[in-house]
Amino acid sequence: MNPLLPIVDTLYGKPCLAIHVQPQLAPDAQEKLHALQQAAIAHWPRAFHEAPPHAFHVTVYPLVPTTDGFDKEAYWSMIAEPARRLVEELGSGAGPLVLDFFELKVMPVGVIAVAREESGLIGRIRDRILATLPPPPGHEHRHYDLVHTTLARFSDPSPVPAAVVQRIEAVPVALPVRIERLKIFRETLFPCLVGEELASVSLG
Repeated sequence: MNPLLPIVDTLYGKPCLAIHVQPQLAPDAQEKLHALQQAAIAHWPRAFHEAPPHAFHVTVYPLVPTTDGFDKEAYWSMIAEPARRLVEELGSGAGPLVLDFFELKVMPVGVIAVAREESGLIGRIRDRILATLPPPPGHEHRHYDLVHTTLARFSDPSPVPAAVVQRIEAVPVALPVRIERLKIFRETLFPCLVGEELASVSLG
């Protein structure tokens, strides 16, 4: 097998502006994800940016993506109210959900933990956003087919041997995380190292 060729994350730790729909992860869940991060990167040390526990998040959908090239404040002003109503409608009509993290994957950008979400709420929110909100000017909507959190992002472009990829992906994962609240989060330091909650809805 060929080695993996990393894509170095050049945005890590830098100011940005993005607004996401996210499930609220409790601190104990973030600590457990941090333990998974440490177990994974131990197989290829000094090759990753290591986010602290408080920054771990799951993106349901980036309402305003990190991508530049358009007036983000103007775009958010246009979609803010319909986005809030959408999240409130779908969230309040659903019960608490479980993100069942079950495996690690090594991607060109870093290591992700993949989760199952059996209720389908995340998929319904994504579909409604695609169907009802306009994309950013000059851009197309993003299409997501995974529920995941990024545990570590590459900081070193050195090729990663296939055997190392296999060892990382063999790290056992069995982490169910109960979610009782969704939030809209404004990110100002990538990746969600700093930001503020703009709105939230309790599930059910």
